[in-house]
Amino acid sequence: MLKPIAIIYERRDVFFNNDYWQNYSSYKFSYENSQYVKKKNPQIIPDEVFESYAGGAFLRGLNPILITHDHPPLGRYIVSLSILLCQNESLIVIPFFFSSFIGLYFVARRCIGNCILAMIPIVILLNESLFLGKLRFTPLPEIFQFTFIIFSIYFFMKGISSKKPINNFIFTSIFLGGVIATRVFALGGVLVFSFIAVLSIFERRKIIPFVLTLPLSLIVLTASYFRTIMLGASILDVFGIQKYILAYHKSKFILPFSFWDLLLFNRWHTWWDGNKIIRDSNWTIFWPGSFFSAAYLIGRNLFKKIEFTKYEAVLIFWLGFYMIFLSVGYTSSRYFMPILPFLYILCVSLICKKVPNKKIP
Repeated sequence: MLKPIAIIYERRDVFFNNDYWQNYSSYKFSYENSQYVKKKNPQIIPDEVFESYAGGAFLRGLNPILITHDHPPLGRYIVSLSILLCQNESLIVIPFFFSSFIGLYFVARRCIGNCILAMIPIVILLNESLFLGKLRFTPLPEIFQFTFIIFSIYFFMKGISSKKPINNFIFTSIFLGGVIATRVFALGGVLVFSFIAVLSIFERRKIIPFVLTLPLSLIVLTASYFRTIMLGASILDVFGIQKYILAYHKSKFILPFSFWDLLLFNRWHTWWDGNKIIRDSNWTIFWPGSFFSAAYLIGRNLFKKIEFTKYEAVLIFWLGFYMIFLSVGYTSSRYFMPILPFLYILCVSLICKKVPNKKIP
């Protein structure tokens, strides 16, 4: 916990100033002369500068589809909210960062069944530069989607263990809506497939209640385009935009299986300079170590015909489907955030299967 606090203190001038609008003109100038606008001799700006500009532009009423064609706009509207309330584009990252780790603790405690042991994966993650980077480079939408993914999984876990799951499934679908309204919607589809797979094995009678709540996620997605709709677009147009986003991301289906080279051997296949292979500074030995440990423990338990808990199954299906999804094209470590926490939790949970502890209902 000390490292995130130290970073926040170190960057206190970034997180706690209220001079966004004094900087807005420079953000706008950088954007208009950047690779996002100019094809010839552009100024290359980092993602956080673009996100800072987009938050203010959206707050001023700009139609989001005019500057964001690769993802839905909810993440940028969250930045707008931070600007509206605090005149600061980065402060909103702090509550999302700590909320994500609180949610991870809830998931870990439910899987592992021991409050103290559930802290092990959290402590590891709080020392991972990949996650700490979300406090060093702000504001980026990955931390928002990461939080939505965690709480969709948590409420789904609550739903499959509840006699009356509908309320938990409602929250699951709302957070799923946050996932698909922040980044490309395909990731939400992977979550849905994972959840239905778990229900098909453990709780078939709950499939219909779960499916009935899923339109809530589409409502959240549609609501994120409220400005576009106000300017004359229809709801069908919103779904047409998603089709365009999917087509855009299909162009990234290059370098298949490079995901595994990065995860296991720290060989990042870039898309520039002739697909040069470089090392990622975020990589640690915990990445391949946790994968091989989880794979070994899963195989060992299957061989001994030991049943996995419903909670472990949620993580296994999510990790399996998401890794297959990442295997089809280009990848980078920024897509690993929804993998590593659940790998670490699953490893600790499987290791502790023979350790007596009081399970949480």
